[in-house]
Amino acid sequence: MNNDSVKVVWIFAAMFMWITFLGFIPNFFSGETVFLETYMPLKLIHLITAICFIVITRSDEKTRIQFVQIFGLVYMLISVIGFMGMDIKIGEQWEAVIRLNLLNYVQFSLGVALSAIGMILKKRQRLVGSMLFA
Repeated sequence: MNNDSVKVVWIFAAMFMWITFLGFIPNFFSGETVFLETYMPLKLIHLITAICFIVITRSDEKTRIQFVQIFGLVYMLISVIGFMGMDIKIGEQWEAVIRLNLLNYVQFSLGVALSAIGMILKKRQRLVGSMLFA
């Protein structure tokens, strides 16, 4: 099981574990505003996501690649819902809008990255498979 899809899945599992860990650390920015406020359900979702990535490492390569692609699409859709739910009014609580927007952009970018990595892995799997049978 020493191939690229396993490495990618382990990297994302570690990343979501790290995000879960950071959710339990008190606000590390000075000031009264909270930069990254996480609730217990969000922490649990990050933990469950990390566990899903760990579990998927034991499956076959096709399943791992599909999981990465589908999870990337789901993550993008979640961020789009976040963008649609924001009530952006110029001049009112502009600082909070920028922070929320930043987190939505980070989430959307992560979804794009996951989907792109999944597509690259799928293309590479097809290329290696065609070279084996040539």
